[in-house]
Amino acid sequence: MAEGRAVLLHFDVVSPYSWMALMQAERFAETHRVRWIVRPVVYGALLGATGLVGPVEVPAKRRYTFLDVQRSARRIGLRLAGPPAHPFRSIEALRTICLFADDSRVLVLATNLADAAWGEGRSLNDLGVLIDVVGRTGLDASDLGARITDERIKSHLRRNTDDAVALGVFGVPTFALDGELFWGHDRMDHLADRLAGRSSIDEELLERMLGRPQVVRRRGTS
Repeated sequence: MAEGRAVLLHFDVVSPYSWMALMQAERFAETHRVRWIVRPVVYGALLGATGLVGPVEVPAKRRYTFLDVQRSARRIGLRLAGPPAHPFRSIEALRTICLFADDSRVLVLATNLADAAWGEGRSLNDLGVLIDVVGRTGLDASDLGARITDERIKSHLRRNTDDAVALGVFGVPTFALDGELFWGHDRMDHLADRLAGRSSIDEELLERMLGRPQVVRRRGTS
């Protein structure tokens, strides 16, 4: 992984868009001299903190979302199988990533776990799958089930999620550079522009727009 400017990479492997971001992350780092700080977070907790719901939880969006995932994966050359169920419980996979947070291979592990679900169609609710992926990544998978239930690992994931909420993260993947957020795998080009100094925010315009009244307020948060 290339050394360079530090960028926080918030993701949850339950998200297909996180999968697509992770599959591009290593090449992006090499091209743009980025040092990823890998931050697995609980997407459901982000939604709860912001009063939102996931797109596949809304019947009108569920079919379209999976169509969009197909189109997006095809455009960047990824094979797509999809997990056996969705949404699925990703906590154990996220804790597995937290377990190896200090290992230089943590980004590879996160990518391999996401790809096991979305690229290979495997269940990350199966401890055997987690063990297999950890082993294939070259990491120690012994007693994995017990190790990821350690309170320190649970606290690590909770802290990651709380920190993301405090930063203003509301969805995944979200990249954070110097406090500025870029949401979505399809915003990596925006991040690249920011890294290269090709983009700037007109703060005065932003504040003027934010200060304008909300004439209509709708119920619901989806």
